[in-house]
Amino acid sequence: MTEIVLDVRGLEPPEPYEQATALLPRLKHGQYVRMISPRRPRLLYPWLQQHGLREITRERNADLFEIFIWAAADAVAESLVNSLG
Repeated sequence: MTEIVLDVRGLEPPEPYEQATALLPRLKHGQYVRMISPRRPRLLYPWLQQHGLREITRERNADLFEIFIWAAADAVAESLVNSLG
């Protein structure tokens, strides 16, 4: 499985952050996370940078964001995310 979906809608902070930071260190080569959230995870962005992860955040509407996250050194996962448009 290349995509791991983490749907944090309906969760109160800090649970989305905690779930993401527990899941992301376990990413394997070629995998990425699609995090579905009702808001931008602003506290998560610095953590991602500190742990060698990249992200693209796409705002689908005012209360729906998709945050794609992968290892910075993983060209396969980055290519997959970029192909999603």
